Amino acid sequence: MAAQRTEPNYHVKYNEALKIADRTAQQYQIFLGSETLPRLLLRNLMNGSNIRTNHLSRHMYVGRIIVDLHGGSARIEINESGGCVAVIEHKLFPNETSVQSLLERLTVYGKDRNVQLLQLIDLNLLASQGAYDEKKVFETLKERYDECVAYSRSMIIYDLDALVGVNKSESDSSTGRSMNSSVVNQSIYTYVRARFREAVVEQQQGASDPQQQTVEKWAIAVIREPFLLRQFSSDVQFARTRHEEEELELERRKAEDLLKCVKCKDYYIENENKMGKKRRFSLFRLSLELF
Repeated sequence: MAAQRTEPNYHVKYNEALKIADRTAQQYQIFLGSETLPRLLLRNLMNGSNIRTNHLSRHMYVGRIIVDLHGGSARIEINESGGCVAVIEHKLFPNETSVQSLLERLTVYGKDRNVQLLQLIDLNLLASQGAYDEKKVFETLKERYDECVAYSRSMIIYDLDALVGVNKSESDSSTGRSMNSSVVNQSIYTYVRARFREAVVEQQQGASDPQQQTVEKWAIAVIREPFLLRQFSSDVQFARTRHEEEELELERRKAEDLLKCVKCKDYYIENENKMGKKRRFSLFRLSLELF
C-alpha cells in the first residue's frame, strides 16, 4: 500500500477499505455478534453475493420487525390511513440464513432510518459479558436496553432462538403421534417480549420527511423456529400477513360454516368431521330410517 500511494491516481478500493476497517474494529473490540461488520461485508463481496437490500424509506413505520428465517422474509409493521397497522414483507436472499448473514440487511435498515446505535443481543454478547447465570443475563440485557433508549434513534436486534430456545417432545396416543413444543427460558422470553412491545416511531405533526421524526426506538426479533414465531407474534400482537389472514379465515370457516352432505342431506361442520364421525352418523341415521 505504501508503494501504491506513490502513484498519481492512487485511491483506496472498497475491499481495501473494508480490510482496514476490519483490523481497526478488531483492535478496538467492536463486534456485531462474533465478527466485525466490515468482515461480514467483505465476505459477501468475495462470495459475489453483495446484496442490494430493500430499504426503509417510503412508509410510516411502527418500529417493529420480525425476521422469519424459516419462511425467508422480513416482516415490517407500518401505519396505514385510518390508524390501521399492516405488514409489508421483504423476501430474504438465499444467503441470508442466520443472524450473522442478516447483519448487512439490518444495518442498511438502520442506515436508512439514521439510527445512532445498533445493538445485537445474542449468545456471543452474553458470553463476552460472562453472563452464565440468570442474574448476570438480566443485568446484561437491561444494560444494553438502557443504552439503546438513551439515544433518540436506536435499533436493537434479538436472536430469539438463541436467547430463548424451544423444547420439543413427542408422544404416542390412539390418534397417532403428536408433537408438543414449549419455550425453554420463559423469563428471558417474557423480558424480550415486554421490550419488543415498547418499540416506537414518533412522527411529528405534518412531517413527511423521515429525518424530521424525532424519536425512533426500533426492535427486531430474528426467529427460525415456526412455533416460536407463531407464539411470539401472537404475544406481542404483531400484525398478520395476508397469508396468515387467509389461513385464519379458512380455519374459521372449518369451525363455523355448516356444510350439507350430498348423500344424507345432513348439515355438519368440517372440523368435527374427523375419523369417520360424519360417515358413522350418516350410517346410524340411515339404519334408523330403514327400521
